[in-house]
Amino acid sequence: MAFLEIDRLVKRFGATEVLKGIDLSVEEGGFLVLVGPSGCGKSTLLSMIAGLDTISDGEVRINGRRVNELHPSQRDIAMVFQSYALYPNMTVAENIAFGLEMRGVPKAEREVAVAKVAETLQMGHLLKRKPSQLSGGQRQRVAMGRALVRDPQVFLFDEPLSNLDAKLRVDMRTEIKRLHQRMGTTIVYVTHDQIEAMTLATKIAVLKDGVLQQFGTPAEVYNNPVNVFVADFMGSPSMNIMPAAIRSENGKTVVALARKDEDDLVLDPGPASERLGGSIGQTVLFGIRPEAITDHDGADRNARTLVDVDCHVDVVEPAGSDTFVVTSLGGKHVIARMRSDAAVKSGGRAPFSFNMDKAVFFDPKTEKRVA
Repeated sequence: MAFLEIDRLVKRFGATEVLKGIDLSVEEGGFLVLVGPSGCGKSTLLSMIAGLDTISDGEVRINGRRVNELHPSQRDIAMVFQSYALYPNMTVAENIAFGLEMRGVPKAEREVAVAKVAETLQMGHLLKRKPSQLSGGQRQRVAMGRALVRDPQVFLFDEPLSNLDAKLRVDMRTEIKRLHQRMGTTIVYVTHDQIEAMTLATKIAVLKDGVLQQFGTPAEVYNNPVNVFVADFMGSPSMNIMPAAIRSENGKTVVALARKDEDDLVLDPGPASERLGGSIGQTVLFGIRPEAITDHDGADRNARTLVDVDCHVDVVEPAGSDTFVVTSLGGKHVIARMRSDAAVKSGGRAPFSFNMDKAVFFDPKTEKRVA
């Protein structure tokens, strides 16, 4: 049975419905990441789980118990906010212990609990400092310690890393992942950063305009997006999506991409061929990740359908371990991810290897997946 269950959850502000029947479930010890653009409803959903926002319809259950009417203090959850919300006049140790003190936990027990958390987060040397003496990453670690010390059933994180610089975000992301692996507590984590979602989650929920678009493992959401929004939102660089004509040539279904001043690029659709049979003569949206378009020597040798074609090179972007190469297909800029030493030059031509095992196709009107 799921440990945290969100059942047909609805939130209304007056006549405006901002969450529209959300269904999610998280196993005990799972790491659920709520991801989506600003204003999609993910922080509102987190607040409803926490009890900071009322529920208009539906249910939230924790370990089988309905918590809709319970006060936040009775839900056995702990929350880490985007802002650190530390008491500036207290030391790190006092900030961490404050919640326990308010619950009447004896001083000796508080000190043991603080020492344990400080060891877990490797911040024993900071316990006597005030928040003004800490870096951003250290302050966020204290905020996490204040939540950890309570040993709750569920941790809620509301964009906890958004105030940190890029390098520190990566470091803290690793710290949170390590912490989860060590403690095994159920976590619900809100972010608009899909890289955070992919690296941290056991399950991802993608939201848009208050509607759950897709719920699954990171691999499911990344490799098998159910619609154009999920395909475009997840991944960096995002998925290449371009119009393509579905044709029949010599009794086989093919994908044709328009090119400026030259013949169409014709591709074997690979595993999607049978499902595209009903779309012959129509235009669909063809999606393929940058890493599925590469130089021939860098292509996946286990792929069943590799198609090598020469394309014009518009832009070359060296990125250290990779080289991003831009061409134009179907009237769109298409990004290929090649090896760092791939022999490509702007303005010239180069062989591109398409791994059509990774291709996906969408209806241009509904933007839903068709193959």
